[in-house]
Amino acid sequence: MRAWRIYPHNAPYARAADFDPLDGSGGRIAANRWNEPGNPLTYAAANPSLAALEVLAHLARPADFGERTIIEVELPEDIETVSLELLLRLREDAPADDPELLTREFGTRWIHEKRSLALVAPSFVMPFDRNILINPLHERASELNIVRQEKMRLDARLVPGTYS
Repeated sequence: MRAWRIYPHNAPYARAADFDPLDGSGGRIAANRWNEPGNPLTYAAANPSLAALEVLAHLARPADFGERTIIEVELPEDIETVSLELLLRLREDAPADDPELLTREFGTRWIHEKRSLALVAPSFVMPFDRNILINPLHERASELNIVRQEKMRLDARLVPGTYS
């Protein structure tokens, strides 16, 4: 299986000598859709286009995308899949003031149970596509292999005013 991840290589944390784009360190700092804070989780996508859309969805301004690094990761076929039906049920059953509570609980439990290396789940940005969540605590995490790593920018039509 292949997964794609984009990160800001100029960020101070990414310039640290011991930086590992697959260690899930962002999950240790903040809660996200599939993890409670303090739980490492690496967010990736099934293809590079979705990886870019996911980054854009979390930026205050598209122009903030700038230049980033994209990596293509090869991982063993050790996956669990979240169906769209399950995802919708988790969202519907969650409290109105915290619609991601149950997805965070589900993902955090999955991380600690180490049921699989990867959790494949529908993307909210593009529901017909899939995010790939990688558990860096899983025993097979050492088998992850970065097969491509390149700097990239998005086309100026997506981020107007950023390039000449």
